[in-house]
Amino acid sequence: MLLLISVLFGTQALCSWAASPPARELPSVLLSPTCHDAAVEEAADLALRQINADRTEGYILSLYRIFSVREHPQEITGSVFYLILDVVDTECHVLSKQLWKNCTVRPAHTTVYGQCKAIIYINQSRKIAHLNTYECNLQPVPPRYIWGVCPDCPVDDCPTEPRYLETAVKSLAKFNEESEQTHYFSVLNVTRGSMQWVIGPAHFVEFLIQETSCSKRDPVADISKCKPLSPELAKIGFCKGSVVNSDMEHKQSVTISCEIYSSQDPVTGEGKLQTNQRPEESSQNHQQAFSLHLGKTTGCVKILPPSTEDISFHKLRESQNEHEDIKSVSAKAIECTSTPPAPDGETTHVDEPGLTKPVTGPVILPFPAELSLSDSCPGEAKQTDSILHPLLTRQRAEV
Repeated sequence: MLLLISVLFGTQALCSWAASPPARELPSVLLSPTCHDAAVEEAADLALRQINADRTEGYILSLYRIFSVREHPQEITGSVFYLILDVVDTECHVLSKQLWKNCTVRPAHTTVYGQCKAIIYINQSRKIAHLNTYECNLQPVPPRYIWGVCPDCPVDDCPTEPRYLETAVKSLAKFNEESEQTHYFSVLNVTRGSMQWVIGPAHFVEFLIQETSCSKRDPVADISKCKPLSPELAKIGFCKGSVVNSDMEHKQSVTISCEIYSSQDPVTGEGKLQTNQRPEESSQNHQQAFSLHLGKTTGCVKILPPSTEDISFHKLRESQNEHEDIKSVSAKAIECTSTPPAPDGETTHVDEPGLTKPVTGPVILPFPAELSLSDSCPGEAKQTDSILHPLLTRQRAEV
């Protein structure tokens, strides 16, 4: 009798174990691929493209080097990359929607540099590259590095100073007079300003302009009285201008160059993986369902005030904490808010033809505290500079 009971209980337990699916196990170990690995280089490129495409203020960031990378392979195929990128800004405004590789890196004495932390999911089989979150901390190069190499170079000043708005208005008047645009443009805001003594005081500005309702067929005495067109219709432009005064000749020289962007211009290369194959309808449905589950990119860029101290790429976080209550002179500090999915991921059932399995999104973990274990990280710099190079260090830093 006892033998029969034991057999029955054993059979029941065996059937119960066989009926229950095995627990879902995810890779718990983060890999440390090399910083020069082709997949890592692609992940960094796509992450930076999407960071730039997500922003509406400031300048396009360019990759200086890959500082650290961790990889989390996914059960659903694909990998989540946790990247720390050293970046510098370029001469392209984010509204130009240019790819960072097509933009000119600024001269070192006007560079804003820093680090971006990014979490990006890449799935080659589904042709997906989705930036989940990002956070960038930037800062102008300390003046002492500039004066040591180029004592006469102009240093960026506070762009909200009245003299820079005056310079923008004077240079824009030249553009309105000479351009073939049908409407007058007005100054939207000054994004950069600097001063240098040449043959007299010289002021240099970079600024955004907006199309107004005033037609150039009718003379306008004061452009500031013209109302801007609605955002849906108005063109936006980015200009670089200067006003140089000659004390000896008592003359004033004005220069201006502008790029005009249409509100209808598509975003260029946000970071989607390219494919020449056209998937089947069922695959498209699955792709759409999966993409909807990825969520919206969240992130921010914080620009710290200039510092008289030696601030390396990897001390920016400490500097940020010390100046957390100080507003930047070059851009408004934006608080980062992001709510990543739960570590176990989520499952969504989609009723579409050809879809019989639930759609599961990637598992996004908190950003790892441990840096890459690969000896190849940090990677090689994409360009070298006598001012920026001393700011870099091979010493690993805590995240």
